[in-house]
Amino acid sequence: MEKGSYLENVRNQYENYPYPARDPEDEKGLVFSSKSSSLDAINFFCFEGKRDFSKPFRVLVPGGGTGDCTTYMAEQLRDTPAEIVYLDMSTASMAIAKERAKVRGLTNITWIHDSILNIPKLDLGKFDYISCTGVLHHMSDPQAGLDALKSVLHPDGAMFLLLYAQYGRTGIYQMQDLLRRIHVNEPDPEKKIANTKKILKSLPDGNWYNFNAAFCAYELKTDIGLYDLLLHPQDRAYTVPELYDYVEKSGLIIQKHLNPDHGLGDMVFRPETFFRDPEILATVKKLSFPEQAAICELMFGQMDKQCCYVAHKPIPMPAITNLELIPTLAVSISRDRDIQYLSNLFLGDAPSVRVNQFISINRTPHMADIFRAIDGKRTARQIIALAHKKSASGASLEQVEAEYKSIATILNSIYLLYLRDVSVPAYPTVKEMEMRMHKLYGKKQCMKILEAYHAKNYL
Repeated sequence: MEKGSYLENVRNQYENYPYPARDPEDEKGLVFSSKSSSLDAINFFCFEGKRDFSKPFRVLVPGGGTGDCTTYMAEQLRDTPAEIVYLDMSTASMAIAKERAKVRGLTNITWIHDSILNIPKLDLGKFDYISCTGVLHHMSDPQAGLDALKSVLHPDGAMFLLLYAQYGRTGIYQMQDLLRRIHVNEPDPEKKIANTKKILKSLPDGNWYNFNAAFCAYELKTDIGLYDLLLHPQDRAYTVPELYDYVEKSGLIIQKHLNPDHGLGDMVFRPETFFRDPEILATVKKLSFPEQAAICELMFGQMDKQCCYVAHKPIPMPAITNLELIPTLAVSISRDRDIQYLSNLFLGDAPSVRVNQFISINRTPHMADIFRAIDGKRTARQIIALAHKKSASGASLEQVEAEYKSIATILNSIYLLYLRDVSVPAYPTVKEMEMRMHKLYGKKQCMKILEAYHAKNYL
């Protein structure tokens, strides 16, 4: 690895504090899944729902850290001709990622110890999908980093980017500035961590950081998370207009904005979510989508990440109106407790279904039958026909179809439902991926680890 292809202090941080904090033994009990790296979301947003992942598929995870995305992608693509390439400049981080893959028995990963900036020189070939999360904003030249990734992105491929967002991290940057000033002559990272904990306890109520306390709580569970959040030596963030400028300077386009953390999903980028006055709403709706998104970001004020899929050219996405496609509940919510929670909502008798803290759906006559029929095997047309057949309401097939489209549109907009072509095999669920470990380590031990994470509200 060439010296100068990375920031020395950033590399030192991740050698001393590999991020995120992970214990390879936990792989026996759970999969660290994510919405953005689930095959159903990737296929829907990036490959028209037509990508058959049982065929060759090349994935690059640059800045792979301790291996969350790498192991999740490799587990989903287990027993396929796929190749997952992990790349990171931290030997400590890569050692943890390798051990996690070993525990899971994954053999479809290629390991590279190097910098993102050296990718064009490594003769890696082209990749169908690149997942770069939480990396580029820590580089001295983020544009050079994105350019390097673009050079190995297949012409028909797509890339996921996660960058920090400016407004939702306001208090965090003020705290970083405070700590930087206090530690100007303090080289010892452990002393910095100890000081930071003391300072956080003494903050006055009106400090801006306190408004982000809930968001920061998870990171503060470990010293590794604390250091990455508040003591990182190189950290910048982007507004929506800056994100567009950044992506377009590399000759790429934003294929799809994603908002996976706050429950609003796509609705965070829709003016009607925030504006009730019809005149103001009409004014905002006349603007381009990037400008609408910029306005919504300012209205929402809580977005701490800029998440998006990018590509060389626009890629069509499957349409809810196409009844020949197969709708499936999202892989990311496929654990038993998640499915049971949704089932209790959709099969209940309350006048409305509150799918999250922001969004409710008025109960319709065929909602329960439609929900029961979504099994990941039936097409939308078959689901509608089955719900109509079971109906005693006397509704027409067209009325049931309208109900389905309404429900599917809302669930899709908050990343709870995706569509795929009938030629595409079903995706493995999180439950299925976790149960694979039962054969290796025994169900009792695996479930004990999973339950411990539930108890700590980690999942």
